[in-house]
Amino acid sequence: MNLNDKVAIVTGAARGTGAAIAQRFCQSGAQVVLADIRDEAGEATAQSLGASATYRSVDVTSTAAWAAAVEQTLEQHGRIDILVNNAGVLHQGAIENTSEADFRRLLEVNTLGPFLGIQAVTPVMRETGGGSIVNIGSVDSLIAMNGLTAYCASKFGLSGMAKAAALELGRDGIRVNTVCPAGGNPQMYVPWMDKVAGFIGEALAYNDNRGIPGSVPLESIVDAVQFLASDSSSHCTGIDLPVDGGATAGNFVPGFNTL
Repeated sequence: MNLNDKVAIVTGAARGTGAAIAQRFCQSGAQVVLADIRDEAGEATAQSLGASATYRSVDVTSTAAWAAAVEQTLEQHGRIDILVNNAGVLHQGAIENTSEADFRRLLEVNTLGPFLGIQAVTPVMRETGGGSIVNIGSVDSLIAMNGLTAYCASKFGLSGMAKAAALELGRDGIRVNTVCPAGGNPQMYVPWMDKVAGFIGEALAYNDNRGIPGSVPLESIVDAVQFLASDSSSHCTGIDLPVDGGATAGNFVPGFNTL
């Protein structure tokens, strides 16, 4: 799954899952543009990865920002082979506790942002014979959860958009896939930790009642992204790849396995 001589843009790469993806891509031979709005953290992450990494300030909800990012990447590297749409935001809250502004923000970052990214890189990838676009969805792209109405809407939308794009762009050699992890950057949950602490038993059971219990390791998420970004997945397009320990397969019922 080497990425030698590939040029990649990874959004939301200043920290968390995006930073881990960027690091792995650099280690695998790619030139990587880290895109984020957390400029100080993004610059620091890029510097830590060495000469194969560059940071660009990119608001993924802005068409102009995407155009500038693509232009700068072409000026520096001459091509774009991989786009990882990782930037995302979370809102936890019941329907009545979710404002219109919250809902719109999630759709703008989690769904519109990847759309604009796909739109921006498509002409470049088409001209060079193809490429791979990997969206970071969620287990909440596949099965819903109460308290996450806005987030589920944005991630289900991302998954559907990726499938349509895969059909539209496949004949141009551009593959579009979605990784759907049950986990990721724990910093996204910080604003709600005090409230979630009141349901700690339920939260632990959610992780433990899977085929493979516990949280999904970040490395496993990165493995899936690297596979879909690389030529090893040359005939994979339009798929949702769960990295969820079997969460979408069903629930493990303790005791039933001993019947």
